[in-house]
Amino acid sequence: MTTQTQLILATTAVLRNAQQLTTISNQEIGLVSLDDLIATSIGIHPLVFAQQSMLSEVTQQALQQKIADQYGQQTVALAEYYVSMLTELLVSAARQQGTAPLKVQLIGADSSARQQLLGAELETVEVNPQLGLRGASFFADVNYKPSFSLQCEAIKRARATLGGENIELVVPFVRTFSEAATMIDLLAEQGLCRGANGLKVHMLCCVPANALLAETFIHYFDGFVVDVEQLAQLALGQDFDNANLNYRIDTQNDAVIQLLKMLFAVVGSTAKDCDIYCRSIEQSPRLQRWLNDHEITSVIC
Repeated sequence: MTTQTQLILATTAVLRNAQQLTTISNQEIGLVSLDDLIATSIGIHPLVFAQQSMLSEVTQQALQQKIADQYGQQTVALAEYYVSMLTELLVSAARQQGTAPLKVQLIGADSSARQQLLGAELETVEVNPQLGLRGASFFADVNYKPSFSLQCEAIKRARATLGGENIELVVPFVRTFSEAATMIDLLAEQGLCRGANGLKVHMLCCVPANALLAETFIHYFDGFVVDVEQLAQLALGQDFDNANLNYRIDTQNDAVIQLLKMLFAVVGSTAKDCDIYCRSIEQSPRLQRWLNDHEITSVIC
């Protein structure tokens, strides 16, 4: 078991809700979590946009009330409400970030994390959500494409409002090269072409295969953001949602550090970035020292 220690690394914040835009005004935003922003500020399940007619009457009324609370008697489509709200959040975050890049992580949470959203009755129950429909496979699924299109529309509007280049994308949970290529194609179909108007697209490394095959994955993306907890979870077969197993969480295990070495070796031979995202960095003194020894001075946490 690890204990909390004094940080020897600088930190940047993860933006998870709108209230943080006032509380982290003096700290750089290292990552924007669209999963969390949507959950805390919008609250609409992504399947609603493809299967709204299948919702219960109670859920339909709750969705209409959301729009009424925002726009009063003005008639606004649910999709426009969703895009406008998300665009406003992204623009506010980007303006606070100034000229520094704002890395926006696309929706990548598992199905269990979507159960609290309006319309969750449409969600299929998965036996193992952590290994289910999420990240790249989620975006490619026909039922989720309408939601993906709206997410992309919000990003395009935000980039257009700001003049373009400081909003960058982070694609989560990419299992294979095929999924990497598919994601770049899907984004291009939505008008978010990698390289166009300076758009950078990064990969969230959370699957051991991302490190083992980093030399090929890097060609699809402009850099990596490494989610150390998810990498540890899958490398060590851990279940972070099981309270009885919490003592086994180990983000500084030799296996995790070996995977980080592989990623650093590949990125070091390019001019691309590799950011470290670790929620429990204060409880990982060995990892802190190791990162510091490898000239990493800042982590997202």
